[in-house]
Amino acid sequence: MLATILKGPKAEETTIAIVEAYAKLRELSRVITEIPQYEDDKAVQQSLMQRGGQLAAELLSDNLPIQSSETSVELNLAMFKLRHTVKRENNDEIAQLKQELKRMVNDKEES
Repeated sequence: MLATILKGPKAEETTIAIVEAYAKLRELSRVITEIPQYEDDKAVQQSLMQRGGQLAAELLSDNLPIQSSETSVELNLAMFKLRHTVKRENNDEIAQLKQELKRMVNDKEES
């Protein structure tokens, strides 16, 4: 993944974050497919829906640096509808990240 192309702690952290996100997405998929199987047990169904909402929130939470953007994600599922919108702006941090990325690329090219 990213850590195989770029070296450094930031690349390793990003790779770990990608793997964790994939694991959460797989669990969310499993939870969503289990919800209809418990039509008779509303308590289990409610628990699964809560877990699905929690996983979706964790996947959509923004731990990344703030950028100038607006992002909306809407999931329409059989049992519930989830909408998440993020509006952010921070030009200083964007400029800093671009400089860091350029430095990392230059370091890689020199190696």
